[in-house]
Amino acid sequence: MKSVFLIALILALSSCQGAEVAEPLAAQDRSFSSVILEGVEAFRGVLQNGSPKYGVPVMAPMKLNERSFEFSSGEFSGTIGVEGFELQGLDQYEVITLKMDLIRSRCEFEFNFGSVNVTTDYDLDMGSGYRFKRDGGAFFALENLNIRGRVSYSLGVLSGNLRVKDILIYPSVGNVNSQIENLSKYRIFNRKLNEVIEEFVTLTINDNTDFVASWVSEQATPICNDLIGDRTLSDIIAIITGGN
Repeated sequence: MKSVFLIALILALSSCQGAEVAEPLAAQDRSFSSVILEGVEAFRGVLQNGSPKYGVPVMAPMKLNERSFEFSSGEFSGTIGVEGFELQGLDQYEVITLKMDLIRSRCEFEFNFGSVNVTTDYDLDMGSGYRFKRDGGAFFALENLNIRGRVSYSLGVLSGNLRVKDILIYPSVGNVNSQIENLSKYRIFNRKLNEVIEEFVTLTINDNTDFVASWVSEQATPICNDLIGDRTLSDIIAIITGGN
């Protein structure tokens, strides 16, 4: 999860470096737009290949052989295990907007993902007054996922060290596709349960954007600063470009 936050931060800040180097690059007939585009395309390569030097794993696709998670929420608690987990689509983004405000030290961005989807086998063991156990295959997709937001940052006057002040992310989703097997032994009930999941996830994302923005900022800002450590903005760009 920490790697995901760092990746999101790098993507947003790639435009910042573009703004800062745009003037000297103009002498080489390279426009501001081309600088941003190159940074974003280079970041796509980081998603596909990772950056071992900086501890960023391959995220497109992201694979997990086997993992289990415990959860507890009110009366519901249990364990869910996944095997053959594969997350696709993080590198298939369209850049809608990348705007840099050097005076206020912030970047505004908007990206659209055609489909961010998960394929896996699952094993669910849940207790809610009675034991509920299910297992099977699963496919789950967020389609036409839109991510817009803003990253505010500061740079040390002498050290040049990068610090994130806040991260605001406002997501919305066009469609949710849930195909989870064996939620019920009856096919018609299984489809209805998947429809309930689709509606719940859609409403949760689209009707709670302000809450998500506040929660992400609270959680992600200290994590990103911890991951950045003593790195400068140039170091962050080195992650994007593979050191070039």
